[in-house]
Amino acid sequence: MNIRPHIQFYKEIFPFVAAFGSVGTIAFGILYGFVFFLTFGLGFGFFAFNTFKKAQWYAYQNLGITRWQLLKSSFLMNVLLGLPVYIFLFILISFILGDFSLT
Repeated sequence: MNIRPHIQFYKEIFPFVAAFGSVGTIAFGILYGFVFFLTFGLGFGFFAFNTFKKAQWYAYQNLGITRWQLLKSSFLMNVLLGLPVYIFLFILISFILGDFSLT
């Protein structure tokens, strides 16, 4: 399986996912921001890609990659990249504020 198209797709939707995750983190805190980053941010990224770059779906379809496969690989990359970042943010804010609660 060639993973380069999956990585390219994730690069295309990442700005939308990161923006949505950042807004969720600022508005709701670290824990809920991470949940927003993983779930709603990914959904928003797919919606934005479908809205702004609709013609590129055909390139992935021609490679034999379905939207479901792109969703699964993007979710996996989201978890692998987002988990260390949010753990670091949680530890940093906990040391600065001295509060170790999750909410």
